Amino acid sequence: MTKPRGSLNLLPRMSSKTFSTVKTVRIQHCDPAGVVFTPQYFNLFIEVLEDWFADALDYPFATMISKNYTGIPAMHIDAKFHSPSKLGDMLHFSLVVEKIRKSTVLLRITANSPESQKRCSMKMLYGFAEFKTTGLSAWPANLREKMEEYLK
Repeated sequence: MTKPRGSLNLLPRMSSKTFSTVKTVRIQHCDPAGVVFTPQYFNLFIEVLEDWFADALDYPFATMISKNYTGIPAMHIDAKFHSPSKLGDMLHFSLVVEKIRKSTVLLRITANSPESQKRCSMKMLYGFAEFKTTGLSAWPANLREKMEEYLK
């Protein structure tokens, strides 16, 4: 039997996951007035990324870098700062995958207050690289499969 013209062969999509974690704003993140110093948000977002790789993808940075000689270079970061965060604030971070390609992934990470007030959000494009080469490499199949669970 032939498919009618223009029909789509759609498979049901499983609901996607969101990686969530909570971080406390510490003095190391703040300027002298106790407000998060803008560049420190980048450190917090990298911590969230590292937690996602270790806790959700079972591929900790220590294994990635020191044992497998691979890494995830940042290729593009787009940040928006919505509202200030202060010393002692609890920030609720959420991470989802917006796009995944052969050797890159576009992530969206958002930081909210406990009352769901948006504080900061970032879209981050990362590539997968093997240290022995100078370019990007394809994501390992098992890692890509786990990342796809977070695809929105």
